[in-house]
Amino acid sequence: MLAFTITSASLLAAIMIPPAVAQTFELVCQGNSGYPDVCDNFSFASSCAGITGFLHYDATSDAGDANLRRAAIGCTGASNQCAGTGTQCDEYPYASTYDGGLGSNQSSSSSAAHRQNAGHGQAIGQFYRNMLQNTNGRSFLVGYQNDARGPLGEAIRTQGTAACPDDSTGIYRYRTTPATPSCPARGSRRRANDVASNSTNLARAVEILMHNVTTESGRVVTVPYSKENSDAVAKFLAVGQPIWTHRDDGTGVSETIVSSNVME
Repeated sequence: MLAFTITSASLLAAIMIPPAVAQTFELVCQGNSGYPDVCDNFSFASSCAGITGFLHYDATSDAGDANLRRAAIGCTGASNQCAGTGTQCDEYPYASTYDGGLGSNQSSSSSAAHRQNAGHGQAIGQFYRNMLQNTNGRSFLVGYQNDARGPLGEAIRTQGTAACPDDSTGIYRYRTTPATPSCPARGSRRRANDVASNSTNLARAVEILMHNVTTESGRVVTVPYSKENSDAVAKFLAVGQPIWTHRDDGTGVSETIVSSNVME
């Protein structure tokens, strides 16, 4: 008979140390469940418009707040740049975050296919529920697989910012002022205990750095960030921390980071 002993200390440690929860959301840019247009809008935002991948979830936001943010960025109502085009407007930063909507040097939008927007919306919703536990004000990172980007992302990877499109025409926009004066971003319903009062931590036009991590399956994930968020980024992307993504069957999965390095 095999005998083994469970000490009180080891049992207590097993109870008190919960598994790490992913604070990083990985966009899926290719494959059956991929959304390359959404990924390209993110690439445009980070590489061309100077918008960080460090965001703050707004669990108190309702449909009205989200639509006000979309209107401010030009994605719904009278300001909807996709009206009559047969496409949907994709905003970044997301309308579900405190960083969304307010256009001062942080808002970009592109036309994304209906299926892609729905797929991305389902994925980020799972991340909010399962990883962030719908906690108001919780910060998180957004990144993408480095060698599996959308078409614009691939062009930026090989050509640098020379590949950035003219945001005065075409499907990409970059607003320095909101399209509508009523926008709940950075204030509406925000509680001091939920979100850091230092507003400089919120997404805005900054010098963007890139942080690459390798997961246990060998995927290299790139996360854009700014120096002012470097401490939180280093914590979220440390070796042993998880990154969340989703599979083609619609389920979410976390993968452990096995190497991590800053790309200046």
